[in-house]
Amino acid sequence: GFMLPRARNKETSLDLDGSKVCVQAGTTTLLNVADYFRANNMKYEEVKFDKLDDVVKAYDTGKCDTLSADVSQLYALRLNLIQPSDHVILPDVISKEPLGPVVL
Repeated sequence: GFMLPRARNKETSLDLDGSKVCVQAGTTTLLNVADYFRANNMKYEEVKFDKLDDVVKAYDTGKCDTLSADVSQLYALRLNLIQPSDHVILPDVISKEPLGPVVL
């Protein structure tokens, strides 16, 4: 999913052409974002970090204008932002990944 400042005034993920997207390296989210933008013929700039904390900090300090992560994760991450109510999580889902416990 995508989270962005409410002030950007975007309604759906299809409005994100030209965004600077912060994302965590080595995650399926990274691939999902690339696939989503390519499939919808939109351009974006990828800003990636190895640690999730660095991704969130970069977003919160304006190094990128969009944060992508799993939707359930975005709701948790938003609580840690300086002004959580200034940020909106877009309703559309860009991938359908099963989230559940794994037994090894």
